[in-house]
Amino acid sequence: MSKHATNLTPMIGNLADGLTTASQTAWQASDAAKGGRTNEAIGTLLPVMDQLETHAALCKTILALHRIGKGGAK
Repeated sequence: MSKHATNLTPMIGNLADGLTTASQTAWQASDAAKGGRTNEAIGTLLPVMDQLETHAALCKTILALHRIGKGGAK
């Protein structure tokens, strides 16, 4: 494994952890909605929107760093 790939590893792990948490929260919202608790479901989803924006930015950063490490996008 290259040094570059190793440096990206913790970032990718953080992304995976964050997406897992977002998914779990979305399932909690789904359960609330199935139970007829729509307001609770929506309230549960609101933080997920911010989380997804953060995770999308992290993913873009990982990809950009990878491309830089490879000498630019090809």
